[in-house]
Amino acid sequence: MVRHYTQLELITISKLPPTTVKRWLEYFSYFVAATRQGDQVLYSYETLKLLKRISELRAERYHLSTIVRLLIEDGFPMYGKEDKKELQPPPPMEKISAEPKKPDRQQLLVASLAALADELNRIADHLNHLKVQ
Repeated sequence: MVRHYTQLELITISKLPPTTVKRWLEYFSYFVAATRQGDQVLYSYETLKLLKRISELRAERYHLSTIVRLLIEDGFPMYGKEDKKELQPPPPMEKISAEPKKPDRQQLLVASLAALADELNRIADHLNHLKVQ
């Protein structure tokens, strides 16, 4: 059976501040495979790898919108609302694929456009700040 982690376990294992983990789980939700089991939200092992990669990119001073683009380029799978459902038993072994789920072209386009819009807003804010001075 595949191991799932609670948010508290993600915080403990990743050694990141709790508010950072919560904020990143929300901001990068399309990259987070989360399932519900009763009142509890459980996250896959891939979420730990995602948090580690985001942490590395933030340490390199990348903006959050740029990180979205880099995560897509790195091949992190994207999940829609239909992928986030109640925790189900694992599929039979013959159906498990070692290949990660590839995002489709529409998901890539939407994420790229969102990242571009965020980056343009950041640049506009910076230019407005310079103009005021």
